[in-house]
Amino acid sequence: MFNIQKKNWVVIAASTAFSCVAGVTAHAQDAFANAVIATHPVAYYRLDATTGKSLAGASTYKPVGGVTIQTPGAPTGNAVNHALSLNGKDGYIVTTQAGGVGETASIMAWVNLAALPAKENRIFYVAGESQSGNDLDLQFEPDNVLRFFTASGGNLGYTPPVAALVNQWHMIVATLDTATQSRAIYWDGKPVAADKGGGRAGKTSVFTIGESIVFTGRFFKGAMAETALWNRALKASEVAAIYVATIPGGGSTTVPAAGAAGGGPFATTAKVSAEDSSGPIQLKREEQIALMFLTAMENIERTCQLSAKHFCTLDQVLSGSGTGSSGRGEHLKFDPRVDPNYTYTLAASATAWEAHATAKKPGLRSFCFMGRGVGLGVTTYNANGAAGYTDRDILGRGIEGDSFATQ
Repeated sequence: MFNIQKKNWVVIAASTAFSCVAGVTAHAQDAFANAVIATHPVAYYRLDATTGKSLAGASTYKPVGGVTIQTPGAPTGNAVNHALSLNGKDGYIVTTQAGGVGETASIMAWVNLAALPAKENRIFYVAGESQSGNDLDLQFEPDNVLRFFTASGGNLGYTPPVAALVNQWHMIVATLDTATQSRAIYWDGKPVAADKGGGRAGKTSVFTIGESIVFTGRFFKGAMAETALWNRALKASEVAAIYVATIPGGGSTTVPAAGAAGGGPFATTAKVSAEDSSGPIQLKREEQIALMFLTAMENIERTCQLSAKHFCTLDQVLSGSGTGSSGRGEHLKFDPRVDPNYTYTLAASATAWEAHATAKKPGLRSFCFMGRGVGLGVTTYNANGAAGYTDRDILGRGIEGDSFATQ
C-alpha cells in the first residue's frame, strides 16, 4: 500500500497548460473486418453501401423501404466509415442468406438507436432468422430490454443503461449452443447475460436486419452496421478480440479473461482508494481502473525523469522505449485505449506532463494528473465532465496488490 499526498502546485499548473493529445488515432482500415473474418462467419455485411455482398460466403443484401447511407458509421476504425440508417417505419435489410446454422449460432450487429423503444412503445428488431416456434431473433423490446429469442417464447435478456442507448454506437453479440443449452449476450465486447435456456437446433429462415419478415412491424429506428452470422457459438475471448480490433493497437493487445467486474478487459484484484477534503471517495470499479492507469503513468513518468532526464509520450509509456537504457523498460501492463469506460490522453514536454481519464458514460468521475519534476504534482477529479487542475483535489490515494506499470 502506498499513499501519494497532493502538492500545492497552482502556479506551476497554470503555467503548463496543454492541449490534450488524442488518445485514439486512425486504425488500419481492415483490422476490424479481418478480426471478424478470422472467426469464419457464415455471412458478414459491413452495410457501408445500400446494396452489397457478404465478406464471407456468397450471399448479398439489399434495402427495402426507407434505408439511406449515414456518415460516420460505427467506430470500428475503418477509413470507409459508413452505415445504413433505417427510418423506423418501413426500412430494413433483406439478405439472400437462409439457414446456415445448426446446433450453434452467433449474431453480431453494431447499432445506434435514434429513439428509445419505450418511447416508441414497440419492438426494434436488430437481426435474425425469424421462424414461428423456432426463433433466432435479436431485438429491443418496448421496455428497452435487449432480448435474444431462440425458441418459441424463450429468451435471454439484458437491460443496457438507458442513458447510453440513444445516438451512441454499441456492438452487440448473441450466441447459442443447443447442445449445452447455453445462451449469452455481449455488449461492447463484454459478457453481460447468460443462461441455460437453450433453444431448438436448425434455423432455416431468411436472415434479415432491422425487421422480422415473419413477426412484422418491428422496424428498427436508427443506424446499423457490421452485421454478421455464424454457425457456431463464439467464445468470450473471440468477442473481446473483435471489439478490441476497433482500438489502435488492439489487434496485438492481450485481453485477459473476463472476471474483473466493471473494469473492462483488465485482469486485476487490486484495492484502490482515494480521499478528498470530505474523506474517502466511494469509487466505482471503473473509476478505480482509471486511477490505476493514471497512477501507472505517473510512476513511469517518474522513471523517465530519473533515467532519461525527460518526460515520456504516450507511445513511450506504452512501449517502455523511454524508460530503459536499452531495450524495453518500465511500461504499461495494458493498453488504456481499450478501456470501454474512459478516454485517456497524455501530453508531455521536457519539463512537464499532464494525463487525463475522461469518462465516456454518465455517472463516472473524470480524473486529471499533472506533474512537473519528481514528486511535484496535482491530482483532481470532476463528477460532471472532463477534469482539470482547478477541479476538486484528491488529497490522498493508494493502490494495494497490483500495478498497471510493469517491467
